[in-house]
Amino acid sequence: MKFLADSMLGKLARFLRIFGFDTIYANDLIEYFKVDPVPDEMLIDYAKENDRVIITKDYPLYKSYIEKSIYLRGEGIYNYLDQLKTYFNLSFKFSIERARCSICNSQLSRVTNKTLVKKYVLKETYNNYNEFYQCLNPHCKKIYWEGSHIEDIENKLAKNFEFN
Repeated sequence: MKFLADSMLGKLARFLRIFGFDTIYANDLIEYFKVDPVPDEMLIDYAKENDRVIITKDYPLYKSYIEKSIYLRGEGIYNYLDQLKTYFNLSFKFSIERARCSICNSQLSRVTNKTLVKKYVLKETYNNYNEFYQCLNPHCKKIYWEGSHIEDIENKLAKNFEFN
């Protein structure tokens, strides 16, 4: 399942990417369309052409493409993830092998030689982790590792889903 998150949902787009969901963020399309903000009609056309479900907090956008969009209610990233989990029966179990770049949505590749990332990560990170992944986008190339922040996110998800 592929998503297009509206401009109000940048943090959600990053979280979905971390969990391996191919997610385009509306603001990432500003350069593509050469217009800011990207009009709803263009987002809908892009979603149709690329077989993406629109995730939105914009009710008029939702109503304009009700057949393949979801309208999120309330506030908060964990609330949004819970709504997506329920509506689409999604699983939010982290696997770095499935994760996508949280910045540009590109796929990641395992770094085969740890020394290749030494100059791009903090010394403590380099010393405490052995497995690294890198964004395949030549314009991004962000480095990733399975740090404690992932465990924090998973714990918050478990706690939030337990009460809903």
